[in-house]
Amino acid sequence: MHLVDTVEVEPERVEDYLEVIRTLGMAVMGDAGASFVSCATTSSAIGEHVYIEVTWSFDDHVQWDEIRKNLVLDARYHEYGATVASLRLGGTRRFFTPTTFSPAR
Repeated sequence: MHLVDTVEVEPERVEDYLEVIRTLGMAVMGDAGASFVSCATTSSAIGEHVYIEVTWSFDDHVQWDEIRKNLVLDARYHEYGATVASLRLGGTRRFFTPTTFSPAR
C-alpha cells in the first residue's frame, strides 16, 4: 500500500519543503514504521506553483493504524506537521493499492 501526499507550494519554498521532508519527515515517518518510496516535483521553470509528491509504503491499513499511533506519540511529528503546513498552499493525501499487474516499486 502506498500513501501519496501531493502538496502545492510557491516556487521559492520548494527547497525549504524538500529539506523538511529529507530531514525531519524521513526520520519521523521511518521511525513510525513507514518506508520512503520517492519524492518528485513539477518544474518551477514555468512560472506556476510547484507540486511535490511524496510516497511512503507499508503493508496495509492495519500497519497504517500502527504508524499513525506512533506518529501521534512522537513530538517530532507535531513539529514536522506544523512546519510543512506553514510552507504549503494546499494538497491531497491518498492511499493507493498496487494492481496485480503493477511492478513492485
